[in-house]
Amino acid sequence: MAKPRIFLSSTCFDLGDARAELTSHLEGCGFEVLNSQSGKFGVKPKVHSHDACLVMMEQADYVVLIIGGRRGGTYVGSEKSITNEEIRAAQKLDRPIFAFLDKRVDALRATYRKNPGADFTPTVDDVRIFDFVDTIAAGHEDNWLRLFDNVTDIKLALTAQFAYILLLYSQSLRKKAAKTPAKGLRTVPFPASLDGVPGDDEAERTVARAGLRQVYDCLKALLAADVKDSIKGEQLKSIWVIARHGDADDRRIKVREDRFKASAWGKYRGERVFAQMTDCGINGEYDFDEDSLGRAYGTVELVFDSKKQGTYPAQALKMWVTALIKRHGEDDSLDFFRRLDMRVFEESSKTKKVGKTKG
Repeated sequence: MAKPRIFLSSTCFDLGDARAELTSHLEGCGFEVLNSQSGKFGVKPKVHSHDACLVMMEQADYVVLIIGGRRGGTYVGSEKSITNEEIRAAQKLDRPIFAFLDKRVDALRATYRKNPGADFTPTVDDVRIFDFVDTIAAGHEDNWLRLFDNVTDIKLALTAQFAYILLLYSQSLRKKAAKTPAKGLRTVPFPASLDGVPGDDEAERTVARAGLRQVYDCLKALLAADVKDSIKGEQLKSIWVIARHGDADDRRIKVREDRFKASAWGKYRGERVFAQMTDCGINGEYDFDEDSLGRAYGTVELVFDSKKQGTYPAQALKMWVTALIKRHGEDDSLDFFRRLDMRVFEESSKTKKVGKTKG
């Protein structure tokens, strides 16, 4: 009978005993384990040993990543570690990854961020391990880091995890009395009328409408991009947070980096989110500014393309988000934003007309 295959990804020199014990445990649970230290590990002829590991990743159904205090060897085809390249291959193949991090390494992460030049030996032999950990933690999925003291912690966690996967599979086989509504976010069409946009005169309202149209088209393009929905959700949240707390001029909205981090995430993950906002007419950037006393502080900015002249999309975005919060409140307004719902201006127009009729 065919068995699910689990690829063990880790350094071998320091974790060899743990890998062997884990292999025995998983095989006892009915899995086939792809352990490069085992004689059962298939090696494709005429390839480098590093590449042989990447080839075997294609045969895996699940990946168990164990991060200890050693970085390990550098992959023959890049400047990254072999373990790093194995995980990159697993992500490209869309394999589920269960990541485990030594508690001693995790305890030093905060210190490394504050003082990257400090000496972390003998716990960590290369500070690039911290960068690798941050890469996993900042991922769009499978970014849960399970901490461990010893291999027993890993065995218990994996046993529980695979039991949960079996539960999910069992639930998927159950017949449901009613069909579950299709998952996915449906956007609202751009309103035919935006007579309710604020402005001192019709010229200002015309500019505001043009800005809202540009914002809508940018976000529509973002949602149509060929990336995972989870990534799109993070992009929309980033835009929302910056627009909610930032200051806007014509084409830029700027917010303090610490304010953005408090409502979203740190710089490493933020840069990854922004890097995938391509060809949608809006970009995210990290920069620096100075306060009135000349002290530098980090900023996060949204920048709209300048192809369209005579529009102020940054101001329009800020205006829309402010109107949504005023109309729907803090808790519900983000849902209207995710649906690109700009009817708040259409409805305010109708409200004004009703008020005038009653008067």
